[in-house]
Amino acid sequence: MASTVVVARILSPAEFGVATLVLAVATIMGAFIGLPFEESLSQRRQVRSAHLETALFVSMVLTGAAVLLSLLLGPLIEHWAAAPGFALYLVVSALLLAGQGPGAVARAVARRSRRFVEISFCQAAGTVIASLVAVLAALAGWGVWSLLLQRLLPNVLYPLLAAGFLWHRGQAMRTLVRWHPQRFRELFRFSWLSLADVGVGSAVPAVLAFMVNAVFGSATLGQLNIALRIVDPLRMALMGVGHNLAFSVLVRLQLDPPRLVRTAGEIVAGVAMVAVPAFVGLAMVAPVLLPLLVGPGWDQAVPLSQILCLAVALSLPFQFYDSAYSALGRPEYGLIGGIFALACMVAGFAITVGAGGRNAPAIAFLVYELATIAAVLFFALRLGRGNVAPASGRIGRVWLAALAMGAAIAALCFRNGVPEPSVPTLAVIILAGAAAYPIALLVTCRPCAQDFISLLRNRKS
Repeated sequence: MASTVVVARILSPAEFGVATLVLAVATIMGAFIGLPFEESLSQRRQVRSAHLETALFVSMVLTGAAVLLSLLLGPLIEHWAAAPGFALYLVVSALLLAGQGPGAVARAVARRSRRFVEISFCQAAGTVIASLVAVLAALAGWGVWSLLLQRLLPNVLYPLLAAGFLWHRGQAMRTLVRWHPQRFRELFRFSWLSLADVGVGSAVPAVLAFMVNAVFGSATLGQLNIALRIVDPLRMALMGVGHNLAFSVLVRLQLDPPRLVRTAGEIVAGVAMVAVPAFVGLAMVAPVLLPLLVGPGWDQAVPLSQILCLAVALSLPFQFYDSAYSALGRPEYGLIGGIFALACMVAGFAITVGAGGRNAPAIAFLVYELATIAAVLFFALRLGRGNVAPASGRIGRVWLAALAMGAAIAALCFRNGVPEPSVPTLAVIILAGAAAYPIALLVTCRPCAQDFISLLRNRKS
């Protein structure tokens, strides 16, 4: 967020738009390189060194394929999307994906050992370093390159930091890059489904980015990029940490799907108590926060970010049902839901554009998130034998408390319109929400408030 504050004051919305197109394609390629093997290695009951060697081998082959594909398709996409420099940006981005495979293996090993602090430390350190490099690159006039380094450099840094961590502990892991057909077949059943699931999920921002660029242009796409950068840090923090923790609990319930779904529902309700008010509050402060952070010229990003915040507030808790399906070894549920949601997003965008809606990008994103909720609840009902009502009911009461918090903020801070952006104003809004939400939660869902307080008091459990 801090690096975005600096970079947004240097670069133009059009440069953010070009970077969004490049990163959308690079994200798809990166998903195919590492993520499926991370999940496959994490959920297996037994992992041998040959499994790790095979995952590294395949990821290196896929990285080479990504570079070759970039050389072939980059110029075509550059011409079609009218994005100068896209071809070169894409080739360099593909080269930076070389760390995806080693990073995925390192995270899988750490997850199996429940070393979540080490995962978080390495990811945080990589992000900080990449952010500093991005700011220096923007100040040096590197433009789009700074945005690409900000997002992709952590892929290279994570495995290096993880190796340094192990070396410091005296547990250096030396894994060769070798091909083992038998081990690949053992990983493949889960991996190819997870690969398709992750591929569809990664295609969503790419499809949205190219639709927005085609209809509204790269400047509007840059506005959407900034809106997402307000939402993504909190969403990625909650999902990155939360998925690892939830997976470690749920993977032990593989043989009892109904109990697994019930436990996932408890996690979903618990996440909602934190995520819903956080994103509703972020939507409320966006008219003050965005101008304060990124300066003038980004007015269109404010309504986009508010819709995105509300969409993530709705969907993020329910995404932990996908963690349950992954722990169960059934990524096809996520794949089916992802295809359904992607189709709904495209339809929502087309309908909104046809109706003349300027906020079509954010509305399409909202439709996508609502469709994912419908899909995960459908499969949860099938696996859990109907045991999703208690969690959904608690989430509904959490939403009542969050909306009451929003109403209190509006009455106290926005009764005369949007106040002048300033740090004191932002602090007052945040304090008002922080005071209003617990009171509202005690009224709408006293057990939720009591459980949350108990969790804070007994963190070990």
